[in-house]
Amino acid sequence: MREVAIISFAQSTHVRAVANANEVEMLMPVTAAAIERAGMTKNDIGFTCSGSTDYLAGTAFSFVSTLDGVGPWPPIQESHVEMDGAWALYEAWVKLQLGEIDSALVYSYGKSSPGPTHEVQSRQLDPYFVAPLWPDTISLSALQARALLESGKATEKDFADVVARSRRAALDNPHAQLKWDKSADQVLAEPMLVDPQGRLPADHRRRRRGGDRRR
Repeated sequence: MREVAIISFAQSTHVRAVANANEVEMLMPVTAAAIERAGMTKNDIGFTCSGSTDYLAGTAFSFVSTLDGVGPWPPIQESHVEMDGAWALYEAWVKLQLGEIDSALVYSYGKSSPGPTHEVQSRQLDPYFVAPLWPDTISLSALQARALLESGKATEKDFADVVARSRRAALDNPHAQLKWDKSADQVLAEPMLVDPQGRLPADHRRRRRGGDRRR
């Protein structure tokens, strides 16, 4: 088995929503930075693989347009997988193992960046029974968390540990949107969106009565 290494990595800055840029405009600086950090040029790359979801984009072969973000001319050897960046990385790894290539550029993007996240995520659900209900991302996360809690496989402390660790790790990432250093106990002490009795916090109740539906 060939040894394979990731020699360069780049990402866009995490923000709540991207309203003034399309997928190509978001991808170009990221892919350019990854290639530059590797000390390579576009001509040195043997294979390019992308991961995204045409279904969520609502356009067949939508990934073709984003190839402008990596420069498809002169023609390059490229592929696309209908899922995420991890799946695209796996395809590139397989090609490297087969000896067909010696280098690869892998990138991924999602409709959740330029689109409303709470609506986009619901499109991945069962199209007949669940998706028509338009559950928002917070509600979906709450249902998943409740299932884990009631199964006994996780506790609220386990969730708080993950949050605290992730936010603390983000302190070293200039592209992270949310970052702070708090303990799991401090996270648990903060007001919940919905308490165990199902009552909404006062500030959230005021927003709902006022018609503010922002997330």
